[in-house]
Amino acid sequence: MKLLKIGISGVRGIVGETITPDLVMDFASAFGTFSDRRKILIGRDTRVSGPMLHTAVLSALSAAGCDVVELGICPTPILQYMVKRLKAGGAVSISAGHNGWDWNALTFINQEGMYLNEFQGEEILDIYHLGRFYKAPYNKLGRIGPKPDFLDEYFRSLIRYLDMERIKKARFKIVIDACNGAGAKMIDLFSKSLHCKLIAVNNELSGFFPHPPEPAPRNATEAASIVKLTGADVGFVLNSDVSRVSLITEEGEPLSEEYTLPLVAGHFLRRKPGPVITTHSTSRMIADVALSHGCPLVRTKVGQSFTVQTLVNEEGSLAGEGSGSIALRDFQPAFDGFLAMGEILETMATSEKKLSELAAELPRYYMFREKIYCPPSKAHSIVSRLKDFFSGEEVSYADGIKLENEDGWIHIRVSVTEPMIRIISESAIQEQAEKRLQKVLNFISQFI
Repeated sequence: MKLLKIGISGVRGIVGETITPDLVMDFASAFGTFSDRRKILIGRDTRVSGPMLHTAVLSALSAAGCDVVELGICPTPILQYMVKRLKAGGAVSISAGHNGWDWNALTFINQEGMYLNEFQGEEILDIYHLGRFYKAPYNKLGRIGPKPDFLDEYFRSLIRYLDMERIKKARFKIVIDACNGAGAKMIDLFSKSLHCKLIAVNNELSGFFPHPPEPAPRNATEAASIVKLTGADVGFVLNSDVSRVSLITEEGEPLSEEYTLPLVAGHFLRRKPGPVITTHSTSRMIADVALSHGCPLVRTKVGQSFTVQTLVNEEGSLAGEGSGSIALRDFQPAFDGFLAMGEILETMATSEKKLSELAAELPRYYMFREKIYCPPSKAHSIVSRLKDFFSGEEVSYADGIKLENEDGWIHIRVSVTEPMIRIISESAIQEQAEKRLQKVLNFISQFI
């Protein structure tokens, strides 16, 4: 099965199989043409394939007449932050985020520092498929600009945004597992900026991930042990480009990545109430938090592009997904792991509560996830067959198929990042969530 996912924000796949220099150069050429020869930033995570893809992207952008600023190894949210600061026409992030080390991806970012919207993404895909790339003459090729001091600028802005007086006073001891990704070594500056004592885990720029780079409890065992052994106040697990974060309590308990958004929202909405944006696949915990603050909840399709675009369009307060990602509109329109960690520390400092206490205050739901690997050519037709399965029920087709009632919900959709069908079932009653999930699995399995 050829693993290649093309979407409105970019392209991702297995390096050497579907992600090749030719394909990367064609997509970068399309983005350069779309950008109309404006300055473009490039950043990447630590994957061993990064330098190869970076060279291909750099050559294609220069050939399209775009001046390029190379930020090197750079977390995607910092790359997004620097787009507007450097008055660039956009950026290319070379990172596959939560995917394994054999994957890589190009994600295209517009001049607002946001993932492309649907119209921009479709325009680039049209340019790519038609092969109508701008080819600059020899005297108008793009040039490579000097590398700016982007880390200091970003972290200065972050500490101005947070309640540093309270965080500094708390004198937190924190564990951060950077998974040897783009956050490695940068977590040192993050912790120093916030006056926290850091115990770093997997803090090398090697590009070899010691565990899957998805921040989830199953990948947090090492960091959780260290939190408990060292008496740290909190632990954080990052993905490879620092767009997602999961949490570990002071007791060494890894929390589901679903907790990150409601824990941040519970504190943030007290001082800045407003619409909360999330996806159809996110736990009801965030709906309960929004309701408790009198804030409307707006659900979108899964994906940073849809979520953050809606945040801006609806003039929301914050947005996020159950993957451990958050965006705060008045900081930047991007999923930002450093910001999420800072907000969690601020929440703990201002409430004077431990993370376990804050988590215990949230309503309890049981969520079960399954994924079925399936060729992209079959996945959408299989999901559409669920219309017959749910015949007579009121379902939503806003993003795949979702059935929701008082005791819970189940959501089935085709993944935008991997060749699979994702199924998520949640209920306040554990047996109900499991039963609903198993029925859908049994139905789908006959068509795989």
